[in-house]
Amino acid sequence: MIARIARAGLLWPTILSLVGLVILFGLGTWQLYRKAEKEALIAVVEARLHGEPLELAEVISTRKAAETDYQRVKVRGEFVPGKERFYYAPQPKLGPGYDVYQPLQYAPGKVVWVNRGYIARRVKDEPEVWQAGRGEIEVTGNARLPAKPGFFTPDNDAKSNTWYWRDLAGMQGSAFEAGAGVDAAPVFIVAEPLHRSSSKDNAAFDGASWPRPGVSDIAILNRHLEYALTWFGLALTLLGVYVAYAWSRLRP
Repeated sequence: MIARIARAGLLWPTILSLVGLVILFGLGTWQLYRKAEKEALIAVVEARLHGEPLELAEVISTRKAAETDYQRVKVRGEFVPGKERFYYAPQPKLGPGYDVYQPLQYAPGKVVWVNRGYIARRVKDEPEVWQAGRGEIEVTGNARLPAKPGFFTPDNDAKSNTWYWRDLAGMQGSAFEAGAGVDAAPVFIVAEPLHRSSSKDNAAFDGASWPRPGVSDIAILNRHLEYALTWFGLALTLLGVYVAYAWSRLRP
């Protein structure tokens, strides 16, 4: 059989096709493993997102950083006025706009940055529309770790107060002078929509309908099945091309 394949000039095409099939099927199988891992991660995240809120101080003091991401938390404190930071977050249905990030002081010398929600670009220069109320309130939401910029993500512009990725150190440094004795919690909090909270305190987010918490969805993509099917499809295509070519060379 091998001699016949060699005489037909199929030895190298056969070897290369076998190598290609092994690689393609291996990549497809690897994506199935990644799919199972992602599904396990999503199950953990879903439990964190929708469980009973835990005290923020407890979460950040007893868990590793990776274990705090998406955890539903609650914290009581007072928003620091005049320290809002605007994260560019255009919405398909609402148009260009920003998520308002503002530090909440929850203990002496300690703040946590809260994503209070989305405001339309047209009201950015109307602080009376979106400013937080004064006084102590309880905030309920989901903890999120600081982000890293993507390859095509613009640089944050602290001077114009426009942010394109969740830079905790940058926001903190632009809001509080070094040596001010104010430390930031290692996570952000994404405030919940009003209907999710059992506390009437969260009405302080609403104002005259701005900001709107919960507009920026928290989602984890799981497209590994698509990737696996792509690799398996390429493997079957390669096999079909090889069979057709070999048949044309071997037929009488």
